[in-house]
Amino acid sequence: MYRYFKIGRSRFPQWQQGFTLIEVLVAIVILTIGLLGTAGLTTGIIRGNHFSKNITSATAAAQAQIESVKSGGYSYALAANFPTDSVTMGGMTFTRTTTITANSPAANMKTVSVTATWTETNNTSRSVTLQTILAE
Repeated sequence: MYRYFKIGRSRFPQWQQGFTLIEVLVAIVILTIGLLGTAGLTTGIIRGNHFSKNITSATAAAQAQIESVKSGGYSYALAANFPTDSVTMGGMTFTRTTTITANSPAANMKTVSVTATWTETNNTSRSVTLQTILAE
């Protein structure tokens, strides 16, 4: 029924042979390579989520400033009324710059542009710019 092989003085059935040391080491190496790939992927995902959070916060800060300009109306929409300021959202500090320019062909329209800038942890400067047009 069973095949037996002889190791020294004892005899074991073939299904009780076990693994050799080489087989175990190869399995450990393959497992290690897979786990290192997963760890690299995880850190990339964490960095991407952090960047997305900053983009979302900067967009919200710029949108809030545009809403402030729009709520003041056409006559209040002057660059002097909206100086550059700093806003902290989501653990990051954003600098908002508001630019209001009159459109020359249409005298009753102004372009409002708000830029939110910030510096990432790796000293990379990023920015988000939103624009709208106000009519009298």
